[in-house]
Amino acid sequence: MIQYLNIGNINLAYHASFNVIPADFKKTIHNVTPENILKQALLLKKYLDIISIDELFALPEDKMEGKISLTFDDGYDNNFNGILQKLSEHSIPVTVFLIGNSLKKKSYWRDKIIFLENNKKYLNEFITLFQKNTNIQFDQNHFFKQSKQNNINSMILDNALDTFIKKNNLHDKIYLNLISDANKLIKSKFVKYGNHTFNHYVMSSLTYDEQKKEILSNKNFLSTLNVETTDVFALPFGTYQDINLDTIKVLNELKINKVLLCNNTINNKNNCFEINKIKFLDRLTPSNNIYRLIYNIFKIKFSNKKTKSQFKDLI
Repeated sequence: MIQYLNIGNINLAYHASFNVIPADFKKTIHNVTPENILKQALLLKKYLDIISIDELFALPEDKMEGKISLTFDDGYDNNFNGILQKLSEHSIPVTVFLIGNSLKKKSYWRDKIIFLENNKKYLNEFITLFQKNTNIQFDQNHFFKQSKQNNINSMILDNALDTFIKKNNLHDKIYLNLISDANKLIKSKFVKYGNHTFNHYVMSSLTYDEQKKEILSNKNFLSTLNVETTDVFALPFGTYQDINLDTIKVLNELKINKVLLCNNTINNKNNCFEINKIKFLDRLTPSNNIYRLIYNIFKIKFSNKKTKSQFKDLI
């Protein structure tokens, strides 16, 4: 059925793959169980041509129809406990976009945010201290969402979180959910790894120099891992608000000309575009429910959502 709808091409952006989501993460994490990831991939494989993200970017727009690619963002440790191997066994190509600092055993700053969200006493203390030092006010009821805004420098926020965690001896309470051992990286002809920056900061919240360091440091680090890599770059968070002119300038200087966004849409002639010779493709974050995923694909298809002009207006 799907192949007859002229549906465009679909890039799925998976994140965590917990069998059971920890209680502290239920409200804040994108999760599809390993079982459902495999079910979704095998179902879609019946109707669409699953190819690697590199192959997709290499195709002209009129040849992208009916293609699908699978990506995993952040490099959650649980991705490496079975699902990536299972997909490889079914000859399904995937690309995992890694955050370099996790492989240096540094806690993901979003996990620090989540810890505070679930411990209101510490959250209130941190908000008060952060406001005193920066004059930036958080609403404790919207802390998670506000922490991703581009008017708050992610690096400054992360450094403040580290200082607070150290002062309160909370390090052992912060989850280390991203892969921290390079020996767990799966080496398979069906698995490639890509650049998702060194710390997954909001790019548009950083200065030009900070953005360049984040992207280049991770690019150089990935080259030391002895794994198959892609030159496709996955923008952290991936919305139009997370990229600015400095990001475009950095990408051009580093000769990165293929970028993945994540605005929960599929690609068609309305939203495949280039800026300064950089080609952008969008992605859809799957639901854990396979029927909801198919419903969302059809809903997006028939909405005729045009995103190209929205993005260009921001840039």
